[in-house]
Amino acid sequence: MRNEEKNGKLRYGSRKASKLVRCYYKDKLGVYRVEVELHASLLRQNDISTLDDFIYLPDVICPRHLLFVDVDWKRLGQYLSNNLDEGQQISVEARRSAASLRRVRRYLKKKGVVNFHRFLVPMPVNEEVGRALKRWAHHFKKEAL
Repeated sequence: MRNEEKNGKLRYGSRKASKLVRCYYKDKLGVYRVEVELHASLLRQNDISTLDDFIYLPDVICPRHLLFVDVDWKRLGQYLSNNLDEGQQISVEARRSAASLRRVRRYLKKKGVVNFHRFLVPMPVNEEVGRALKRWAHHFKKEAL
């Protein structure tokens, strides 16, 4: 899946993949909106075939398909200093390219760091997202009855 970023809007996945995630700022509401579009293949893989099964959807989505992360800059800096000759300079440049995780990953890959995911840590907002999804699933089930 490709990660696409244009004009402050982020799109991950595609219409032909198992999911499509759109992220953008919603002016009318004054919030950043995250839309998750799940396709039939993902639902089938997780035995979600009826409206009653939607109660299990939050456990399917989080954290495997929707997880907010940040870079553990201290740990990354230590790794770079210990393993690369220009580690300190690479760390500084990585922070400069931190407008998106994709840019940081691409930069570090060029410098020889191929396992960038090791330096990602889940953000606290994931718990709130999980709770919101569970509330939505329960509300969805009530409305469907």
